[in-house]
Amino acid sequence: ANDITTIESLQFDFDTIEAATNKFSAENKLGEGGFGEVFKGTLPSGQEIAVKRLSKSSGQGGAEFKNEVVVVAKLQHRNLARLLGFCLQGEEKILVYEYVANKSLDYTLFVLTLRFIMEGALIIRSLARRQANFGQ
Repeated sequence: ANDITTIESLQFDFDTIEAATNKFSAENKLGEGGFGEVFKGTLPSGQEIAVKRLSKSSGQGGAEFKNEVVVVAKLQHRNLARLLGFCLQGEEKILVYEYVANKSLDYTLFVLTLRFIMEGALIIRSLARRQANFGQ
């Protein structure tokens, strides 16, 4: 019954994310890579989160981004940080994961990197499918 079925149930407000990460402060930054930056944050409920802020040059459109969010949200695994939702506002594309507090920072970043790779693979597969359909 707690299945993710609608994109609305996953959507976070940018102001909430900005407040949770103290305006994406350097103190809250966990790391960065080609996809963008990762910050630690705390929601008003007290839940700790890891916030992935995609670089504006990621080239992914809003509709594509939302589709990927739904797919990735359904790919839950006990060893991976759970995707809680996303924020799509203007140029901002943000993914919100649970923060695994009892794990080391290295482990958390490793897990987030695994998710980035999974997301990248999904995007590539999606593009390959579109290209195949276009060729028919």
